[in-house]
Amino acid sequence: MVSKLRSTTGAVSRREALLTVLIVCMLLFFGYEFMNYLKGQQQKGDDALRANTAESVAKINSNDGAGCPVRGCGNSSGSCVHYVAGEYIGYYDDVSNTIVARKPFGYNEYGTMKINGEVWHGKPKTMVIRVVTGNNDVKLNWELGRVSSGS
Repeated sequence: MVSKLRSTTGAVSRREALLTVLIVCMLLFFGYEFMNYLKGQQQKGDDALRANTAESVAKINSNDGAGCPVRGCGNSSGSCVHYVAGEYIGYYDDVSNTIVARKPFGYNEYGTMKINGEVWHGKPKTMVIRVVTGNNDVKLNWELGRVSSGS
């Protein structure tokens, strides 16, 4: 009976226990990194969707790049206040989903944004989409947004 209590047959050794803990930690680490990767891909997709929406809204508002893209401007004769150096300039507002005259606060979610193969870099929540129309063309680019007075 005593030899049965002291028998180590079928028991888990220290090495096996340590390796099991290390493998579990490694799997948790890889799971965490994979979730971060997926989050980054979602953020990139959200920014790309914003750019696509901005382009669609600008094309509709400006009659496919012929006039001013700013919502409610109504003056696309070339003498409107958004007309600068031969082009109309506005900014996509993510909250109202429209093109506005005043630069909004930043709304990008990822640090690297792309539009038509061009790449911009900036901290999340600092960049906005600038819309330029004229000559039947709509151009978009990311630039620094309005900075809040509390920052």
